[in-house]
Amino acid sequence: MPVMTTRWPERQLERDRRSFRALPSRRHWLLLRLLALLLLLALSACSGPPSATGQQPATATAVPELISRPGTLPALVQAATVREYPLTRHSEGDMLMRPVLDRRGRVWFGVMASNLIALFDPQSARWQTVVPPHGRGGLMGLTVASDGTVWFAEQYANYIGHYSPDTGRFQVYPLPTVSAPDPAHKGKQLTLPVAPNELLLDRQGQIWFTEMNADALGRLNPATGELRQYPLSSHHTVQQLNPYGLASDAQGNLWFTESSQNRIGYLDPRTEKITTFSTPDPGAMPMEIAIDRQGQVWITTFAHNLLLRFDPRSHQFARYYAPTPDGSSGGLYGLSLDESGAVWVTVAAANTVARLLPEQRRFLYYLVPTVSSFPFGVVAATPRQVWFTEAGANQLGLLTLT
Repeated sequence: MPVMTTRWPERQLERDRRSFRALPSRRHWLLLRLLALLLLLALSACSGPPSATGQQPATATAVPELISRPGTLPALVQAATVREYPLTRHSEGDMLMRPVLDRRGRVWFGVMASNLIALFDPQSARWQTVVPPHGRGGLMGLTVASDGTVWFAEQYANYIGHYSPDTGRFQVYPLPTVSAPDPAHKGKQLTLPVAPNELLLDRQGQIWFTEMNADALGRLNPATGELRQYPLSSHHTVQQLNPYGLASDAQGNLWFTESSQNRIGYLDPRTEKITTFSTPDPGAMPMEIAIDRQGQVWITTFAHNLLLRFDPRSHQFARYYAPTPDGSSGGLYGLSLDESGAVWVTVAAANTVARLLPEQRRFLYYLVPTVSSFPFGVVAATPRQVWFTEAGANQLGLLTLT
């Protein structure tokens, strides 16, 4: 499979920004349209403004209830303490994205619509926000390096960014553009960003990321600025696969989801070979992906309240359908594995953060106090403490098991 290599100088960003002709048309952003629609529904049902202190009281959720629906696993509502921290700087319709933790236990995440990088320090209960350069409201994946610096993906502005909290300085790495037919003007082409989404750091310090528009994985060498692109199909395609989530296994393989094609796959960077597997549920739209210590691959989906587990040895999928109190269907988005190997997900339709017990074939549900909060991203700090973003309420939540 061909690999494209490019070296991008720092001043290329401004030239790319001036020549950027159009944002993606509506059909190019099916996944983000669905996200925006669900977020708007959640926002319309929110339960009022946050407290003036910027922190809501801790709430214990201890309702002994069993949620069971035909075709799903049962879910037992569990006792937990949930503390919610309203984001002090935000705008109407903001999207709080996936949270990550640094070595000091601070929580970082992107605020998509306002184009902010947000930092919350649990020790002081204080917020900090910074505005990345040249942003267009498309701040997506974010990760913290071992040196405490922050890497992030700017989807609309089409670059990978690097931020140093100690100095306050940003470094940007511009990405190439792609061309696609303009559905509104026959015979014309749109110039589009490659749309970087999820990213991760490998053991060699390379930055890997999915390119939703370009149907490719990208790899950035921060030391040299070299960019390599790995197309995910033998024939070059644009906006047909929508590669979304990204994770690495113990062998260094890069696992990804193809949301439009209902597939997962992996790239072996040593051989540049790509292998894909179709998921068992058409229309499920696989999103986030993670690898546990046994090498099992976990995947959330944007439809059917479905969590998937894939065994790379047997090539078999296991399905775990999450129930909702009213039987409504929706997506599982956030995904995190804690140190004990427990699988945590967010179930927006049930307004809950959930933990799967695969051996018992059931979920444990921990309800979010704010009504219609739309729990979105999740990250486990310990097996007993989990942080999550509330995209419908512009809040960060901390779940502590009692």
